[in-house]
Formats: sequence, C-alpha cells, structure tokens
Amino acid sequence: MALKKILIVSGTHGNEINPVWAVNQFSKHNDANVNHIEYKYTIGNPLAFERGCRYIDNDLNRSFNSTKDNLDNSIYEINRANYLVEKFGVNGSDPCDIAIDLHTTTSNMGTSIVMYGRRIKDFCLAALLQHKFGLPIYLHEKDQKQTGFLVEAWPCGLVIEIGSVAQNFYDPKIINRFLIIIKALRDEINKLKNNQIKLAKDLVVHVHQGSIDYPREKNGNINALIHPSRMNQDWKPIKTSDPLFMDMEGNTQTYKGEDTIWPVFIGEVAYKEKNIAMSFTKKEVLGLSDHVCEEFFS
Repeated sequence: MALKKILIVSGTHGNEINPVWAVNQFSKHNDANVNHIEYKYTIGNPLAFERGCRYIDNDLNRSFNSTKDNLDNSIYEINRANYLVEKFGVNGSDPCDIAIDLHTTTSNMGTSIVMYGRRIKDFCLAALLQHKFGLPIYLHEKDQKQTGFLVEAWPCGLVIEIGSVAQNFYDPKIINRFLIIIKALRDEINKLKNNQIKLAKDLVVHVHQGSIDYPREKNGNINALIHPSRMNQDWKPIKTSDPLFMDMEGNTQTYKGEDTIWPVFIGEVAYKEKNIAMSFTKKEVLGLSDHVCEEFFS
C-alpha cells in the first residue's frame, strides 16, 4: 500500500486551545510515520490562536468554498484556507490524503464525529471510529447557510468534536480524549488494511435537519433562553410538546413538530452569532456494503 498521509489540524478556531495542546503533546512523544501512515500537523488559524479569538475576519471553517475564486487578500482566513490547500491539498506541495479537523464545543456533545455529505471514504473512516469507540455521528448536509468546511477540501476527512469545555480553557480530560483518538486513528486504519477488523453492517448517524434560533423580539433581542430541562441534553430525543425555551415570565415554548428529533450543539456559544440555539437531527441507520472500505486504500 502506498504511504497515506493524514493531516491533523488543530486551532481551526483560535479559541479552541485543547486540540492544539493535544497535537503538540502527541507529536513530541510519537513518531510521525508508523505502519506506512504518516501524520502531518498544522494549526489551522495561527493568528487567531495567538490572539485567543475564534477568527480574525471570517470563520476559517466556513472559508474553503472560496479558495479558488476569491482573490480578496484583505480577508485573513481566505488567505489561510488557500495556503492550507496549496500546501496540504491533494495537489499541494506536501499532499495529504485525509484531513482530520479537531474541535471543541461549549455544548454537551461528548466525543463525537461530524461528517459533511455522504462520501464513501468518509463513511469508512467514521465506521472505524464508531466501531472502536461507539461515537455518535452528526451527518451535516443540505444546509446552504453552513458551507465551506475545511475537511471538504480533501477527498476524505472528518471533524472530531469534543465537549463540553469553555473557550480558551485548558482541560486535561479533554486533551486526553484527543490523544486517545489521534493514536487510535492510525492503529485502526492499519488494522483495517491488514483485515484485522470486521466493521458492523450498519452505521448509525444523526442527519442534520436544520437549526433554530433563540426566540427574539422585533428589534432582534433574545427574549427567551434554552429551557432548563433542555440544557446539556445533546443527543437526547425531543418529542412533540417537549420544552425548548423559557422566557423571563417563566412561559415555556415547546417543540411543535410531529417527528421525534435529536438536538445537537445545544447553546453552543460560538453559534449565537450565527443565530443558532441548537440544531435538529433525525436518526438514520445506514447499511454498509462489505466493499465500502475498498476505495479507502485506492
């Protein structure tokens, strides 16, 4: 098998500092090349990391749909996205086959996987991690307001999302979870290559259905908060008439839909600027072909 290069990206959002520490610790104590699988490491947004902010001009993890056409040199993140693709993209100077983008969240997501679209290689990689750790998978698709994600610029890639943890706060437990994932990823790919793993026939995913904002007044001010019984309940099902928000008078706004949904990123601090209080998903079980991972090594 040809050497596979995996790009490990931390600090795509500059105030998510635990992945950066985890990658620095891992790279210091582990060889970059093991079992014909080489890790490359980079900080996605080094200037934002240095300043302790999410981004400078534009969310880097929404900037990769502009890399080919946007020549606006005044936007730092567009320049940075171009640089990352030109260096580590499949046609770059140091090309990588896979991109793993490490993130933290202030919501109670635990350790989870985020996929963008239904690429076969992504399914194989996600199946490996779900098989190893039982991680929930958030399949984010069909949302035109949220595009340009980093991993979409590579032929295969996933986001590892771990929370809850505050922005700009180091948490050793969160760091340790990243270390476990980074180490296991290469081991599991090697086992798959050597037919030492038999993946399950089914992959359980939570498919994005849309996002909802906080209730607001006509002037745009938020006039109700996430209901106390909904806080920290990511991945827990919501049914008709279940509480979503509570206003200052204690009045409850409930879920009006007929279908059961599973919320994710409940109250994520960084999404407030995007007018997102939480996102809704539906659980889907996808059948995996016995040959789903053959393309992974091509």
